[in-house]
Amino acid sequence: MKKDVLDLLLCPSCHNPTLNISNISYENKKEIRAGAVTCTFCTSIFEIKDGILNLLINPGCEIIKEQQGWTTLEKAVINTDELMLALPYAFGDKHEEGWKSQAENFNFIFPIIKINQSDKVLDLGAGRCWATRFFAKQGCYAAGLDILLTKYVGLLTGDIYIEKEKVFFERICSSMEKIPFRDNTFNIIFMSATLHHSSCIGIVMKEISRILKPGGSLVLVNEPVRGCLERNKVSESPEYKAGINEHLYRLGDYLASLKEAGLIYKIYPYIGGYALPIRIINKIIIKIFKNKLGKVKAWSPLIYIQLLLNKYIDIGYSC
Repeated sequence: MKKDVLDLLLCPSCHNPTLNISNISYENKKEIRAGAVTCTFCTSIFEIKDGILNLLINPGCEIIKEQQGWTTLEKAVINTDELMLALPYAFGDKHEEGWKSQAENFNFIFPIIKINQSDKVLDLGAGRCWATRFFAKQGCYAAGLDILLTKYVGLLTGDIYIEKEKVFFERICSSMEKIPFRDNTFNIIFMSATLHHSSCIGIVMKEISRILKPGGSLVLVNEPVRGCLERNKVSESPEYKAGINEHLYRLGDYLASLKEAGLIYKIYPYIGGYALPIRIINKIIIKIFKNKLGKVKAWSPLIYIQLLLNKYIDIGYSC
């Protein structure tokens, strides 16, 4: 953690911008690795450990179960630094196919975001920080926020990118439903396969709207959508069984939360498979209008039909 991140933060206890370094136990050339931050208003003390500022206070049962669940899943597979450096391509991992779709969606949306070096970017629900490090490589101010600390599933993974890829980004431990950043802080907020872990997506969206700068952008990618004809099968997933807070929201749930938070949205196509009838129609349209539609694009009404009728992972981009 670098000291200047305190200029962007609020105390999670009293919500005042009154955080100051109160102790530095260890500092290297890049950051403060161990120490403490104190709120001068309410006297709350927050730990800095392994470069991560922990602002997660009074976590509820859902957060505690999710932390335990991800730790359990991490121990069930073989993780290495090399695998983390390959993300979002998980070569050799048993979830390689699922990561492939995440990689394709990320590679599609990343050039569209158009990051400037003067931008401040928050990777919300950063997890392993694999995406955070791509933003940092663009030269902007980047930060990752998550409730998870464990290496290979949480913020401690960030050290791999900082040390081996020679980048830097802040890591903050906190809830996305109580984001400890000041109003109008970020130009871009990015979320990958994150929002559906919240039981209160409306609250998350309002927090995002609060910390976004006027004209800023929220990018949602790899969020599962439940078709209107599908039953909710989330209880059958291994993540849910491990105690992780999983939800399968409908398109209307996402759009309503965006609208209520005052965010204008645009839907981009999922780079992957569509349901068979939609895929056939799309191929015909691309063949007829080949000068207007590329191979990864889809006729806009088909995207909405897919989202309404079939479960699949979609890219959403709102600003």
